[in-house]
Amino acid sequence: MGSARFVGSVELQTRTDVLLKEVQTSGQPCYITQDGKAAAVLIDINRYNALMDLVEEAEAPHKANPGDETREQASVRVILKRSSRRFNRTTRRLG
Repeated sequence: MGSARFVGSVELQTRTDVLLKEVQTSGQPCYITQDGKAAAVLIDINRYNALMDLVEEAEAPHKANPGDETREQASVRVILKRSSRRFNRTTRRLG
């Protein structure tokens, strides 16, 4: 995975087309900062849709016993937790 790309909100406004093309071609997210703090993430639509599919699958009712977490749900939960930790570490480095 490449290094994280950070862009200020002003640069986002002035270079939107270029940033969108970079995100689409690289597949890597772009972290948008405001006042030096991470405020949002710009990701490719295909990656977003794949993430939403995972979330929907994890949240969908399964035939397993209530309280039993399926392997897919556990995997999505771990992926989201890791992603959250990575984003939080990144945010702390910016501040």
